[in-house]
Amino acid sequence: MEPDRYHRGRPGLPQLLYASRVRRVWWNLVIDLGPAIGLLLVGLLELPGLGLAPDTAQQHLFAVLVSTLALAVRRRHPLAVALAVAATVVATSLGAEPPDEVAVLLAVIVSVFSAAAYLPTLAMAGATAANAAALTVSILTDTSETDASGVGTGMVLFVVLPAAVGAAYRRRRLATQSLEARAEDLERQARGAVAAERRRIAREVHDLVAHSVSVIAVQAEAGKRVLDGGPATADGAFTAIAEASRSALVELARLLRVLREDEEPVAIEPLSPQPGLSDLDALLDRIDAAGLAVRLRVEGEARPLAQGVSLCAYRVIQEALTNTLKHSAADQADVTLGYSRGALDLEVRAAADGSSPPAAGGAGRGLIGMWERVALCGGSLSLDVSNGFAVRARLPLTAEVVP
Repeated sequence: MEPDRYHRGRPGLPQLLYASRVRRVWWNLVIDLGPAIGLLLVGLLELPGLGLAPDTAQQHLFAVLVSTLALAVRRRHPLAVALAVAATVVATSLGAEPPDEVAVLLAVIVSVFSAAAYLPTLAMAGATAANAAALTVSILTDTSETDASGVGTGMVLFVVLPAAVGAAYRRRRLATQSLEARAEDLERQARGAVAAERRRIAREVHDLVAHSVSVIAVQAEAGKRVLDGGPATADGAFTAIAEASRSALVELARLLRVLREDEEPVAIEPLSPQPGLSDLDALLDRIDAAGLAVRLRVEGEARPLAQGVSLCAYRVIQEALTNTLKHSAADQADVTLGYSRGALDLEVRAAADGSSPPAAGGAGRGLIGMWERVALCGGSLSLDVSNGFAVRARLPLTAEVVP
């Protein structure tokens, strides 16, 4: 996947985001209301078959309504829900008889799970203790229960196990949120790197355009002076004007493309003259002096390149060698320039040395810069880490504008 697509919108994206939000809202409603409504229906269907006295039946109906409907807000207010369920169980046990409805007992389990899943440790311990106390009161006040040993079994089934499962779910949820936050942070860094590289490229392309326009002005003035010398004398000046004009238009189109795809305005600042392959020997000498021996091989017949293509080739070689020097223990690298009929194939390779492959520039800016430059020139870029580290790029020999 090319990293130069962070700022490019996709058709129908707002509709997709809206549909995603709608689905999320409905899913949250199902999660919140599903257990509450389901347990309420179970409790209402269960009450008539218990044979309770009218007063007792009313208290148990109240317990079913409160303990089940409270679950609808268990994720937003887990502590309040756990305390409400515990208080309902205690009030019913002391006012009439302990609630034996499946719906109420399941509500206790769900409330304890929610407290453990969504509350910090101290609040979760308080909510769990409240439900444990309520369950103890319910068991001890049950006249049909003659053995107090049921308290231990009830604690395990209705408090300990739900709390343990909820705590495990909380740990996993927090870990997932941490990973999502890290992913969002990395995406923001990548977006920033893309914007920074585009601003840098825009400034360099601005210099190329300024140079081409300067050539046009100089040659136009020279052309007027040599008109008296005859058409043949003026032909060279006007040919230079035509070539510089075409080059300026191409570079200007690239500059506009960078500006159009960047989210932030690009401040154009004057820079020193931009390098090209004519400056490659000086670059290799500096890299060699820094401790990385570089062998240069040229295949095919070298020919003039468009300024933007020459600058792109120079920057790709510079970035690849710099990162090899910084991040690899290799002491030698090979640079190959292959001139074919319509393209320049370049490769920078460092042999395997037992260390990890060199990263492409800190937080990924070097790699992003390579891709941005090569894509703007209408070329292609690939990385190979199968045997050492190699960067390969194919660039058109003539200036082209990528739509």
